[in-house]
Amino acid sequence: MRPRLIKLFFVIFSAVTAISTGALSPIQIDADQTSPYRILNEPSTHTAGKVRMEIFVDFYCPHCHHFESMVLPELKREFGDKLEVSNVGFPVIRNKPSMPFELYEAARGEGRGDIMAGVLFRVLQDERLNILDPSVEDKVIQEAGMNPEVMKNQIASGEPKRKLEEGVSRANRYGVHSTPTVLLDGYVLSDVPTAENLRPLVQKLLAGERL
Repeated sequence: MRPRLIKLFFVIFSAVTAISTGALSPIQIDADQTSPYRILNEPSTHTAGKVRMEIFVDFYCPHCHHFESMVLPELKREFGDKLEVSNVGFPVIRNKPSMPFELYEAARGEGRGDIMAGVLFRVLQDERLNILDPSVEDKVIQEAGMNPEVMKNQIASGEPKRKLEEGVSRANRYGVHSTPTVLLDGYVLSDVPTAENLRPLVQKLLAGERL
């Protein structure tokens, strides 16, 4: 099957699946079916001279780890502080502890979410350590520059779990089904995110243009 036909089939299949589950209702699909982006039917969050990138990630997902370690640094080098990046925890791999997502939310509340995300990807995937081991949990917290006692008290409060549930609810509302999924100022990338397919839209948005 030709690549263009494969992409068209994927778009149609995704739309049908979303409609059948009711996930498509809040999403407006771009009329150009060859575009890799969907447009969220929500108020714009765009700020002139900036592009807001949100990445729905699962810290157990190897594709998310690849994006975080290989693709994102390239985009940050190119666009610098014009690209405002944040992660949204979205568990998609079944039967895995939720602790990494709660640790991330607790760290994000202290302004250290990016650092915590990097530590979690490395510890869970490169070092393959068990996050439910108390010594590993302490290691992750300390390497992210946080106080273990303070972090554990935050997690015990239930607030990080509530933030995680809010992120999952947003993902469902936006029609996100896999990780990593990238949002750029209200545009949802349907393809596997790469520097090549993200760069053109970032450039357009920074120039004040829209698709």
